[in-house]
Amino acid sequence: MKTARTRHVFSNRSQQWAITGVIYLVFFFFFIWYHDVRGSSFTLFTTEKCTAIASVYCLALALALGPLSRFSSSLDRLLPYRRTMGLTAAFMSIPHVILVFIYLPLKFPGKYSRDYPFSWFIDYWFTVIMGLLCLALFLIIARYSFPNGIRRLGKRKWMILQKFAYLVMILVVLHLLSMGKIPENWIAWIETRDKPLPPGSFPVMVICIGALLLKVVDLFAHGDSLAVNPDYE
Repeated sequence: MKTARTRHVFSNRSQQWAITGVIYLVFFFFFIWYHDVRGSSFTLFTTEKCTAIASVYCLALALALGPLSRFSSSLDRLLPYRRTMGLTAAFMSIPHVILVFIYLPLKFPGKYSRDYPFSWFIDYWFTVIMGLLCLALFLIIARYSFPNGIRRLGKRKWMILQKFAYLVMILVVLHLLSMGKIPENWIAWIETRDKPLPPGSFPVMVICIGALLLKVVDLFAHGDSLAVNPDYE
């Protein structure tokens, strides 16, 4: 097996961006269909949810490509897609946040106070903070994922910042868990099987945990790239 090594690109061909865009749209429309099967018609609410889900799946792919390529060199040719997948996931999380603040009060009027329209966000402050931290950290990483990023930070600091993408994934997990999805949705579905598919948050959690576990296995098998290459290749 190959030891951990750094393999990064700072620009991508238009074809790679186009393929990434198609992959994002496949995830988006698949989960639109997924929610439709569960009885949620195509609305701004499902659009908001599926925008976020597609971003999480793109991030998971971006994080998985590095470890997977160290287990199989045939995947090395896919490594440039880490950048396009990651940047697409980062920037497409912005519409999710905007739609949440605009649409949620309309979707759940009973959970909002007329005098205090942001009362739901106050009640679920931890969920909101996790989401905003995800967005902020995501955009900081994206900001330095361009050619001038490594020149400004230096090789080692830049590499450390890129690894914070795993923290973004952990924050996504906390964001999901803090919404009470497990007792309210997952367990209820397991007990009743009232819908043909599990709640949409379930496959999202699976892909998040899968990407994080893959990195843990990669660290045990190949070590950390910063430790193996302290001066950064």
